[in-house]
Amino acid sequence: MQRKMYLFLASLFAFFIVGIGTVNADNKEKINLVAVGDSLTEGIGDTTKQQGYTKRTAKKLTKKYDVDVNTSNYGKAGDRSDQILARIKANSQAKKNIKQADAIVLTVGGNDLQQTLFKAVFSKSQSAVTKHVEQAMPDYTEHLTELTDFLKKQNKDAPIYLFGNYNPLYVYLANREDLNDDVKIYNDINANLASVDDRIYYVSTFKTLTFGQYKTKASREKLRKTSQNANRGSLNNKVVTKTLTAEENVELNRYITTQDHYHPNNLGYDKMSTLLVKKMSGNKQDWLKK
Repeated sequence: MQRKMYLFLASLFAFFIVGIGTVNADNKEKINLVAVGDSLTEGIGDTTKQQGYTKRTAKKLTKKYDVDVNTSNYGKAGDRSDQILARIKANSQAKKNIKQADAIVLTVGGNDLQQTLFKAVFSKSQSAVTKHVEQAMPDYTEHLTELTDFLKKQNKDAPIYLFGNYNPLYVYLANREDLNDDVKIYNDINANLASVDDRIYYVSTFKTLTFGQYKTKASREKLRKTSQNANRGSLNNKVVTKTLTAEENVELNRYITTQDHYHPNNLGYDKMSTLLVKKMSGNKQDWLKK
């Protein structure tokens, strides 16, 4: 009789504990994270099918804050800022998801800058290249503002996390500081927009993804000398072109994929998501409605 009573109480206790867990799981806070942008949002270079930083970020937020994170991804490789806006405007599901978002993440500017640099590829001097970039600033600023204004119009509350860009050519043209400066010009536009808008938060990836494992000044100086000796640093250098189109499994930057020597690899997207979660933690009261 005592044994039967013990088994009954044990079963009841186990049922009670499982029931509590089920109730807690059902009541867990649900967060809608919407990612918008270019190839960095689409996740080009990610071999784990986690849509780059998107689902990695969701997993980190779930672990850190014990919340369920639902993600929607509207990234498309090759899109400039104006093309991202046109695509989102034409997508009724995207607009619906944006309206329901607790947090919005945006990658933009990389293709705007890339197309500007392509136009300047035959410039005879580094200053001429930078001049092309500076001349394109007003258009990019206008397009970026229109894009963020549209996102804010669709959603009156959700914070917007705006990624900066990086220079994937750095490890091959380490002696071309002007290319870093050109990327920084576009990044400054993103960062400045965030500085005057209390709903936008700038997430910098420049140092992490540009320099990769070359984290110290000494290692970067050594790389610069190697780059200078290997080539004269022209923007359309044959060595760089060959490297970027190579199918071999070699990449000097450990955070960049060997698929195209341009986009982040799995480790690079891990870094992006870590930076994003760190930034989101600074204002969690804006999106974590607990």
